[in-house]
Amino acid sequence: MGNFSIPFVGGAYTARSKNLNAQVCQNLYVEIDNTGAESIISLVASPGGKLWTDTGAKEEMRVFTVFKGILYAVIGNTVYQFDDFRAKTSIGTIGTSTGFVDITNDGVNMGIFDATGGWTWDGTTFAAITAAGFPSPITGATLQDGFHIVSKGGTGEFYISTADDPSSWDALDFATAETKGDDLVTPISVERQLWLIGDETSEMWYNSGASAFTFERNPGGFSEVGTNAKRSIASYQDELMFLSDKNQVVRRRGLRMEPASTYQIDLLVSRLSKTSDAVAFMYFQEGHIFYELTFPTDSKTICFDLTTGFWSTRASGATDLRSRMNCFVRFQDKTLVGDYTNGKIYEYDLNTFTDDGIVKRAIRVAQPMNENNQKMFIGSFELVMETGFGGQAMLQASKDSGHTFLPERWESLGAIGEYEKRMRWNRWGESRNFAFRLIISDDVPRNIFNAYLRGTISNA
Repeated sequence: MGNFSIPFVGGAYTARSKNLNAQVCQNLYVEIDNTGAESIISLVASPGGKLWTDTGAKEEMRVFTVFKGILYAVIGNTVYQFDDFRAKTSIGTIGTSTGFVDITNDGVNMGIFDATGGWTWDGTTFAAITAAGFPSPITGATLQDGFHIVSKGGTGEFYISTADDPSSWDALDFATAETKGDDLVTPISVERQLWLIGDETSEMWYNSGASAFTFERNPGGFSEVGTNAKRSIASYQDELMFLSDKNQVVRRRGLRMEPASTYQIDLLVSRLSKTSDAVAFMYFQEGHIFYELTFPTDSKTICFDLTTGFWSTRASGATDLRSRMNCFVRFQDKTLVGDYTNGKIYEYDLNTFTDDGIVKRAIRVAQPMNENNQKMFIGSFELVMETGFGGQAMLQASKDSGHTFLPERWESLGAIGEYEKRMRWNRWGESRNFAFRLIISDDVPRNIFNAYLRGTISNA
């Protein structure tokens, strides 16, 4: 009877046929270590929500920003600032309680924009934008080179403010994204390039300094890719991603937008009942840049690791509902995220394995195994992972490529300090198409390095 390693580590790639690919990777992500580690590739736990503060506002946390060193958040229709003791103070209200909110910040003034209008804040005075040249309705906003830039709904037009003054607008200071004539969804500035994302196309403009209108179109910056999900658009440093009008996740590559989603991720998205309300944010943590995309109607969250190229899913609660996280900001060297419904702010913490006490189940289903369609007799399955922190792990086997699974079998993850605990499940029987599902629900580390089978292969 032989002992052989199996490819247990991987991403979330369930194909149309599970016989082809049935991989699940929930609340885990792939870590690649080429520095001489025992395992080059492993699975580690995605971050949990460590409570930073409970604002008491039982509404959606819509957006964060840091202005003049102070944290601000829009919760429902109220804009709050937070003091050094994490207590909130309202500075004003905006016109909507749900949907997009974009905040621009030129260092002196802050602009807050939603579908009904705009407001300014200089640290002292909160005021509505009443300039005659300010367009309406607004579909999105960004800042570049001191100019506050907004898109006008139902058109391809975008308008720019007077430099460093979001309260001052001239009705003639606008241009139109005209390559195809679709409606503009939002402008967004990435690496001092102004991306104009429409519902069918995207094009890039730049600040030429021209006297008539300071922005001009980059002739090479165009993609036949738009979006119907404004809140799926997210950026971090030089990265830009969103859910396209074709229900693919796309990523900026130079002057173009190109697919980042795989066939399996595209299939997952295609099966959702609604995608236009998708919400995303992008963040950096311990060498990885993540794009976290949630579909509220279907309560589903997927996540792309831009550093390794692997996809995973994220979930919260015993029934694996969507991630609770709705928006992100980096503040005081912490990765802060806002809850989508209860007004809580969490620190996204890699040593926390719940969402403020709410269970986060780590689930891994590995690729189905088929040895030239020969019958496999499996005597034992051994999982190599970090142990010695208490808790249990559950393993199930499938003998039909992941379509159905045998009853749950539980194994201790080792008592506190039992770091040499071996995770082994015995007597699995025979099949031509084995797949294994691991679930860890306890509040313990979930670092998985490898898996081994002990068994034989029959020519029968």
